[in-house]
Amino acid sequence: MFKKIFILTIGLSLNLGRASAQDKASDLAIIVNKNSALDNVTSEELVKIFRAEKAKGPDGVRFAVTTREAGSAERAAALSQIYKMDVDAYSKYFLQATFVGLVQSAPRPLNGSATSKQFVSVTPGAISYVRGSDTDDSVKTLKVDGKSPGESGYPLKVK
Repeated sequence: MFKKIFILTIGLSLNLGRASAQDKASDLAIIVNKNSALDNVTSEELVKIFRAEKAKGPDGVRFAVTTREAGSAERAAALSQIYKMDVDAYSKYFLQATFVGLVQSAPRPLNGSATSKQFVSVTPGAISYVRGSDTDDSVKTLKVDGKSPGESGYPLKVK
């Protein structure tokens, strides 16, 4: 009897771990340099940071915003859920913001999660996004509206 309960407990634990990883895979995690003073941002703050309307973090370090390569599911999710723009509106927004001097340039596009994590890990003020399942201890994963990727109610999803 004890053996059956033990096996059932182990099986349930493994399945719960798999469900959590699957949930994280569909989440768009916001990552920052490990030395960042940021731990939690609201959805509204995130929009301001990624649109370059908020230039510095609470520690006074200038944000270095990156985006993912054109055509990636992660970029599509960021455009719709963070920037709240389509591709054309995004291009027009940063062209105009650059022209009037609000920003020096549009966010730097990076190819793939590994490149994004590498850039963020070595760049003070860097902020980007990857799938929740791609996060690791080389970067800090922010909570958004008090929720971490994989938690119920986390607001950013990759479709």
